[in-house]
Amino acid sequence: MESLNDTQWDVVISGTGLPQSLLALALSRSGKKILHVDRNDYYGGDEAALSLSEADEWAKKHASEPTDTTSTFSHASIAQAPTDGEPGKGKLGHSRGYSLALAPQLLHSKSSLLPALVSSKTNDQLEFQAVGSWFLVNTPPDGSASQAKLTRVPGGREDVFQDATLDLKAKRSLMKFLRFVVNYEEQGDTWEEYRDKPFSSLLEDKFGLVPASHPPILALALSTKSSTDTPSKFAVPRVAKYLTSIGVFGPGFGAVLPKWGGLAEIGQVACRACAVGGGVYVLGKGISEVQQNDDSDMKIYLTDGEVVSSKWLAGVPQDLTHSLSAIQSPEPDVWMTKSISIVSSPLASLFPPTSEGGVTPAGAVIVVQPVDTAEPPVHVFAHSSESGECPKDQCILYASSARADAQGFGVLNHAVEALLQSVGESTEPQVLWSMHYRQRYTSTHDAPSTSDSVITLQSLSPDLAFDDGTLGNVRLAWQRITDGDQEAFLKFEAREGTMEDDELT
Repeated sequence: MESLNDTQWDVVISGTGLPQSLLALALSRSGKKILHVDRNDYYGGDEAALSLSEADEWAKKHASEPTDTTSTFSHASIAQAPTDGEPGKGKLGHSRGYSLALAPQLLHSKSSLLPALVSSKTNDQLEFQAVGSWFLVNTPPDGSASQAKLTRVPGGREDVFQDATLDLKAKRSLMKFLRFVVNYEEQGDTWEEYRDKPFSSLLEDKFGLVPASHPPILALALSTKSSTDTPSKFAVPRVAKYLTSIGVFGPGFGAVLPKWGGLAEIGQVACRACAVGGGVYVLGKGISEVQQNDDSDMKIYLTDGEVVSSKWLAGVPQDLTHSLSAIQSPEPDVWMTKSISIVSSPLASLFPPTSEGGVTPAGAVIVVQPVDTAEPPVHVFAHSSESGECPKDQCILYASSARADAQGFGVLNHAVEALLQSVGESTEPQVLWSMHYRQRYTSTHDAPSTSDSVITLQSLSPDLAFDDGTLGNVRLAWQRITDGDQEAFLKFEAREGTMEDDELT
């Protein structure tokens, strides 16, 4: 491509992660001259989706401790089961047959991102699939994975009534809680004193739910913390979000996942829309330095030595130079330990139809309970081949834990083993390939601002479901750049023709 040196832009966006890509989408009809760069040679940033060969290169790059603030990943490693012969049943497929998501967050059906994709006319470039059942895996006191037990979590009133494991008293207590939680905002007096107390205290004291009934409800909250460390103010809104999302797009499920690589696919479509609107995309170039001028546009130095000028620069903290990073929250960084496992079985029992005559989901959520309740649980997102992330007769398990100590990877391996032994298949499924890594999450202030011209967007949070605050943060950035009416955010008229044949270069 032609040199960028000495070119002038209205907005330079650094990084193609989801927040930056959503900002690019929001600006795609603004008439502004946009340069979108990424220091990586692939799209997606921390939310990328990788083929097997790309994952191998990615793991080598992130194998050690990070040496600066530009990387949020570390301790990456890959393990592969012995193989012989050609790809086939029980063996890895070809590299491009996989699309492994670094950010497999699910989207509640009532997430504000979904109507924003519709109003921005990008939804026809995306396909969403149901996330169906929630499960619990319990291991005996000795922690033996071979004795692990898999149980389905009741997902709503109908499931509660049909659950034969609950007696009448427990069902009444649970129904009382469900009635409360779906209207919790109007019942502040009921739980105000419990906002900062453990969620389990609210369940037991106010609703008479015995401790044995707490894990299924906590599972719906998707809390990465232990039951004693999960406050009511975190859990109540999230349980309500899930329950009120059930039935929005179909009976029996309340969450969806984007096909072909999770949030990375949404980012790709957003970037494509900006490119159609005239935005210029360049991979393999990041920001090395920025010089602010009081009376003119800032000078932005790219990592290849080229210099461009722009009125605005936007990105998440790790994609901006250190001197321009956001003022950090007093809260410490959060580290998560994660793994991605390719399994030799479709694990069909994890994906039952969402209801009688309902759709067959492509996703399931499994919470592996720790023997020590003071420890955080392990969450496993199971994606079938219908997600487009792996070949038929296989599935992907995305495991994560808030444990970031030396035992973190062992905890994930044990959880995956317990899940595979609990599904009850005649031939125990095998992990054909796995990647382990740690990820750092840095808190930033809500306002997307670091200086007069540099806008720091929020990175994605460690939440397991997409945080609608990310979209709100992008809207603030868009308003600042365009001085637009917030009611017009991501509301576009349909373009003539289609974007299906337009590709990013």
